[in-house]
Amino acid sequence: MSEWCTIESDPGVFTELIEKIGVKGVQVNEIYCLTPDAFEGLGPVYGLIFLFKWVQDNDPRDIEMDTDNGLFFAKQIITNACATQALLSILLNQPDDRVDIGETLRSFREFSKDFPSNIKGESINSLAGVRQAHNSFARPEPFVTDGRPTSGKKEDVFHFIAYVPYKGQLYELDGLKQGPINLGTYDNIDDWVSKVTPHITQRIERYSNSEIRFSLMALVKDQRMVLQDEIKDIEQRMGGLGEGNAREEANNELKQAKDKLAMEEQKHASWKEENIRRKHNYIPFCVEMFKVLARNGKLQTLIESSLKA
Repeated sequence: MSEWCTIESDPGVFTELIEKIGVKGVQVNEIYCLTPDAFEGLGPVYGLIFLFKWVQDNDPRDIEMDTDNGLFFAKQIITNACATQALLSILLNQPDDRVDIGETLRSFREFSKDFPSNIKGESINSLAGVRQAHNSFARPEPFVTDGRPTSGKKEDVFHFIAYVPYKGQLYELDGLKQGPINLGTYDNIDDWVSKVTPHITQRIERYSNSEIRFSLMALVKDQRMVLQDEIKDIEQRMGGLGEGNAREEANNELKQAKDKLAMEEQKHASWKEENIRRKHNYIPFCVEMFKVLARNGKLQTLIESSLKA
């Protein structure tokens, strides 16, 4: 089985990753609290990704071993791919009229629809484009190791799971479990988040005495598209307004929406720049710099100076 690297949990990384695999009009936003206003103005929320420190425990909740409603659930077979698998768990459960997941994922969903969950998990490894996009975020390493731990200290293990609405049901999709967990129903696809946040809050509270490292991200419509639609609606509305308070209020709304769009464009530009820096290999530059300093007799002095500081 081909190797998958560990990638950083970052909305800019995940947004570029899903773009690289052919998904259109979707981005990932970090969510800092679970209050309703945290999701206000985001447009449609397609799913949530929750990152937490994994611990062995006995989860008493029932697991749906046999789902016949078409839900995509894959067991986590591939090491280091749980972040990408959480993204796929959301994207592969979106109807075509809601999200354009691209030809690669559409074909894979059709190809694997009748597979058992363990074979679906193994089949993800056959998605060469997805694996390549995932591994493009590998950090350059100065030394090649054999993969064995270098010390006796046990490292913390973190895990990604997905929450997704599907055909009137809310699901928690965790590739380390035997199947999906049904969290109940929702009435309105635009308000499903309010039904799932209590379950996430409960999970956080269960570990809050010993752990505070959690992260929540949402797959949402590209915010630039959301704001462009909002600007268009305001401009159309202004076409039917005369001079007066109503037009002034609409002008203020338009200015705020354009300011938000400019900020969103800047955020995407920053994400792109940060990802270039993540991928760039600075090691040859650093090695050459040390060589130059050594040749000029300055390296030892700098080392001694830093040790005294």
